[in-house]
Amino acid sequence: MNYGVLAVVLSLVLVIALFSFLRGRGGVRQHPEIAQFLLYDVKMNQALVEVFYIQEKPRRFEKSNWEINKNRIGFLDESLRETLKMTFGMVEELNQDIKLAKKNKTSHQSIDVTGLVEPLAVCRKGLEDWMMENFGTTDLPPKYPSIWDTLFYGR
Repeated sequence: MNYGVLAVVLSLVLVIALFSFLRGRGGVRQHPEIAQFLLYDVKMNQALVEVFYIQEKPRRFEKSNWEINKNRIGFLDESLRETLKMTFGMVEELNQDIKLAKKNKTSHQSIDVTGLVEPLAVCRKGLEDWMMENFGTTDLPPKYPSIWDTLFYGR
């Protein structure tokens, strides 16, 4: 066997193994990002509730981050998880009502969104408290550069 080919194959295997090791899998490191994304949805929905009856054409409530991360919130306490599930369930129902009102070209004024005020406030407080308890801030913790960021000037 040619030693040059063997050296190339071994170096490729080593690079792939090293890349896999350095890449990481997320896990605990993603918890603050998940909490921050959910907090974004909650804050956006609070703003939408405030202006819902003022708007001529209502906007659907935000739930994209919830849809992505709803199965990855096990790190939050049970009561907050249940409140989030209940709140975003209400959001889904209201979005369907808004969609139906748009489809039927009827007024959205008959849709009652005031029931979201309290659950959204509880979710916001719970997520902000979790961020403060674990990181001392409600902002994302700073991301330290990895070896790849250093070598290739970020992504």
